[in-house]
Amino acid sequence: MQPQPILLYRRRWTLVFQVPFVLLMAVCLAFSLYWASVSNDRLLTALCLCAAFVSFCVGGTLGRSALEAYREQDPAVVIDATGITDLRQDDPHTVTWEAMERAHLDDYEGVILVKLRPGHRDSARGVIVKALKRWQQRGDVVFALGGLAHDPRQIHTALKAFHAAAATRARAGL
Repeated sequence: MQPQPILLYRRRWTLVFQVPFVLLMAVCLAFSLYWASVSNDRLLTALCLCAAFVSFCVGGTLGRSALEAYREQDPAVVIDATGITDLRQDDPHTVTWEAMERAHLDDYEGVILVKLRPGHRDSARGVIVKALKRWQQRGDVVFALGGLAHDPRQIHTALKAFHAAAATRARAGL
């Protein structure tokens, strides 16, 4: 029996922590720019401008992330009978169960590691590139679960069940 599809959404409760920090960064930016404008010391002006730049970068990045998490209502990752689909990118891609040799949840890193079945027409260069990618990322395809609300036991169980069902279908020739 197939398990229910798993829809992973962004954690919206993190906005509680991100929004005040973004506001703090905005205050730091304003304070740094103010002191840079009224200071007569070149060193203090340079330090204030550097602090303003860092505040802008950190606050802007976190602010954009918080805005995306607030706006996003659709799931970010879908695990169902067809495979694993990452919808966070402009061009969502699905890795089918039939294409996977193995799918493993690494809860410590917060990722799903997928090892693809070897291709029949891989060139020597393609094999080397895949081996290097697998060595670097620990998998051919990596689905990051950071910032997504998920239950590791449920994902682990679903990965096993969906992969076993695909293997059964392949053996049956369906």
